[in-house]
Amino acid sequence: MIQPRWYQSGSNLAVWNYLCNDQGNPLVVLPTGAGKSLVIALLIEQARKFDGRVIVLQHRKELIEQNAAELRELMPSVDIGIYSAGLKSRQTSHDVLMAGIQSIYKKAADIGERHLIIIDEAHLVSEKDESMYGQFIGEVRALNPKCRVTGLTATPFRTGEGPLCGRTKLFQRIVYEAFTGDLIEQGFLCPITNKPAEAEVDTERIKTRGGEFIESDMQSVFGMVDNVKAACLETVGKCHDRKSVLVFTSGVKHAEDVVRILEEQTGERVGLVTGETLPIERSGILSDFKSQNLRWLVNCDVLTTGFNAKSVDAIAIMRATMSPGLFAQIVGRGLRLHPGKTNCLILDFGENIKRHGSIDDRNFGRASEEKRGQAARAAALNGRGKPCPACGLDVASNARACECGFIFPVNHEGSSDGSSQLTGQTPPEVWTVVSASWAKHTKRGEPDAPPTLRIDYECRPVDSENGLLKTKNSEWVCIEHEGFARVKACLWWQARSISEVPSTVDEALSLLNCGAARMAARLTTIKDGKYTRIQSCEFTNERPEEWDEETEEESFSEFSGVGDDVPF
Repeated sequence: MIQPRWYQSGSNLAVWNYLCNDQGNPLVVLPTGAGKSLVIALLIEQARKFDGRVIVLQHRKELIEQNAAELRELMPSVDIGIYSAGLKSRQTSHDVLMAGIQSIYKKAADIGERHLIIIDEAHLVSEKDESMYGQFIGEVRALNPKCRVTGLTATPFRTGEGPLCGRTKLFQRIVYEAFTGDLIEQGFLCPITNKPAEAEVDTERIKTRGGEFIESDMQSVFGMVDNVKAACLETVGKCHDRKSVLVFTSGVKHAEDVVRILEEQTGERVGLVTGETLPIERSGILSDFKSQNLRWLVNCDVLTTGFNAKSVDAIAIMRATMSPGLFAQIVGRGLRLHPGKTNCLILDFGENIKRHGSIDDRNFGRASEEKRGQAARAAALNGRGKPCPACGLDVASNARACECGFIFPVNHEGSSDGSSQLTGQTPPEVWTVVSASWAKHTKRGEPDAPPTLRIDYECRPVDSENGLLKTKNSEWVCIEHEGFARVKACLWWQARSISEVPSTVDEALSLLNCGAARMAARLTTIKDGKYTRIQSCEFTNERPEEWDEETEEESFSEFSGVGDDVPF
């Protein structure tokens, strides 16, 4: 298995910390393109250490086939089965099973006892008990009441139903969330850029039903001849230097019109994929597009999830949606890295950025989702309170934070200036580390509190390498704490040293003093209230393989601070 990124390890650690110490079901939020397959592989690897039998639920055969292939490459020693009618495979005996929910939801008795259910694209899970997911989970738990469920999604809310997590819902807590903006800054996702669309459609006249635009009304507006021609002409002009352009439309007729006009304007072949496209034809079109033999690809409600074409460097969104989750999935098609791709251009003709905010904003979609999905409940509270989207608890209407730790978002307008930045936040600062020192830190006035490892970095701004201006940035590593603070400390140490994570601050100091850990060469900091928080670190050297003490074999998939009890 390849070395996971820090947030992939962090996701695994957070899930098992929760499974071993809490009774509910955890949810992990990772942006599209962040590598959920490796997170799933880490979760499976840890479950197998407990002799747990795992089933991974997905909703499309293409996603099942794609993820099964990736997991087999990551975990060649694990025998992985597939249960999917669309793939003509109904394997049941494997300890690790990749399954389509439509195929297996009535077949829980056939697959035997399962200990961990992993749901990919968890935003598709409905609150309704009679849903396919609800029926399947209920029958699996009838066989094994201790079976646990873990979800992964790019957006922690469901259209028309609000947040995925709550006391009475399938998932109780978001245990880990990596933010698109952070992963872009750190080079794990492709930067995005958006140019204001001159042919933007006024969506105020499109009626809504059930929290979403009425499809027929949306198609009639976006499909107007003048609107189609204007959007296509602008797309061709602004994508003249783009190599892989993906277009999302409002309906099949609209998609066909877009294809015809694009071909007239460019003289190039334009691919079309809809729900009516025959499987063999669809496979050929997608293959040509992924191999860059086809520059233009138009689709209607087909390529929002499970479609992985890393070369996509422009997305034209010729439709509108009230769902921030759907919008994130659409934009996410362009977030993957690819050689020669410097950024992905987003052309939004449906006021989606204005509606939901920038996808690289930490609060993306939460404000619009809260307005849409919780209006009725807020009205029921008569202004006395508001529901927490993380745990479902009603809190005071002016509260900035819930007791579960959720911070209520501030509604900022989306970025439309052509840049990819964290909307509404102070831009981060980048520093060159001149030197670093460390010491044991005891919290003032709390002698019984566990000590922490304090690291002080002497820095100068990266754009004044030869200047005299210096400052100090500090961080505190909670080596001796419990719970997730300890988990974060483990991740901090594992990024710097191949030695076993120390159990005390004194042990950590001893290892640091003998050269067992590397230090950051560059820091990125951001204002967090009145404090400055270290957002990310860059290293120019590898983790030391030798020091004064004897080294120990690295084991990146180990987790700490979560106990040894089997969680299922």
